[in-house]
Amino acid sequence: MATINTLPGSPFQRALAAGVQANVPVGVIGEPGQGKTATMESSTSGWGRHVETVIGSNREATDFLGVMIEDEGAIKYSSFQWVQNLNKAKAGLLLLDEFNTSAPSTMKGMLRVVQERYVGDTKLNDSVSIIALMNPIETAVDAYDLPAPMANRMMHLKWVFDTKNWLENVGTGFQNTNPIPLSDMLAADPVTRKAAVSAAVTAFLNVNSKFMTPPVPTDPVKAGGAWPSPRSWTNVISVLSQLDRYDEEAAFLVVEGLVGEGAATEYFKWLAAADLYDPAEVIDGTVSVDWKSERADRLFALVQGVTALGLSGDAELWRKASIVLAQCAEGGKPDVAFPSAQKLANNLPKGVSGLPKRFAEAFMELFGNTKYKVAVGAK
Repeated sequence: MATINTLPGSPFQRALAAGVQANVPVGVIGEPGQGKTATMESSTSGWGRHVETVIGSNREATDFLGVMIEDEGAIKYSSFQWVQNLNKAKAGLLLLDEFNTSAPSTMKGMLRVVQERYVGDTKLNDSVSIIALMNPIETAVDAYDLPAPMANRMMHLKWVFDTKNWLENVGTGFQNTNPIPLSDMLAADPVTRKAAVSAAVTAFLNVNSKFMTPPVPTDPVKAGGAWPSPRSWTNVISVLSQLDRYDEEAAFLVVEGLVGEGAATEYFKWLAAADLYDPAEVIDGTVSVDWKSERADRLFALVQGVTALGLSGDAELWRKASIVLAQCAEGGKPDVAFPSAQKLANNLPKGVSGLPKRFAEAFMELFGNTKYKVAVGAK
């Protein structure tokens, strides 16, 4: 079991690794002259990713939107060699350097790359991650705050200079360095981890709806950073799912970098007090639940997490999840479990031919009254 003392790398490195693995665009901002570009190219190459560096300040919008060309009588937008290189690689990383010094028209072109993952008419493969490197406005040439739509798509991290690594490698020109393997910094079981994370995030937002869709910041500085939205909370779930459950420092950087310091502080404050169940422990039967007297917020989070495990595609997890939901209904809380029961009933994995009798009987009355179709009858 990992502890905070045995986790490799720094919190910044682990947060960055989680963003790359989750395929959520990461924006890294730090002072010039500290080797951001060289370090990123070296580290990500060491993670087995083909890196293509594109300098925004030297590009035009057409370098991302493509140029119109005729192909067999049809007009389409061209691709580029760096796009083909990334898509041909087993895993790739697009490094957008000097990101916030790009011309505004170029930034509009890059928005489609970051948001929709299209360059011209060519879509970047899902195996391609994106990192944007920036200098602070105060020390960059012609830099500006990111547009709100671009900023909200990214996880924002502050660059942390690795003094020890620099001292150990500057004399040898940073040759033969050994970056920490990506897998060593991440969760061993992201599927189980995602169930717990999604349960916690949705439960928090269920009782703190003001953090779900607040107004877009009117201050350009705040709008150009991290702020809450349904998209950024979705990214919180994706990135946190890649981190070890005990990695609290990196977890705070992730949430802060996606929804802002205020929302992140409130989330972790709530999480510490909520004392939520681990869905994996409940689904395996190692932890029991007093369904009748348990707090509503704990039940909501637990049911969400159990459902996520049940819908992961594993037949055995589906069966175990159906038992837990049946227990919830039998414990006097069928209304809490019913929406999730519908999802399980209509998404049978391969290897499950029908609804277990206990599960069907627990929700029989509600299934009979619902307008939603149930996939199969009880068996």
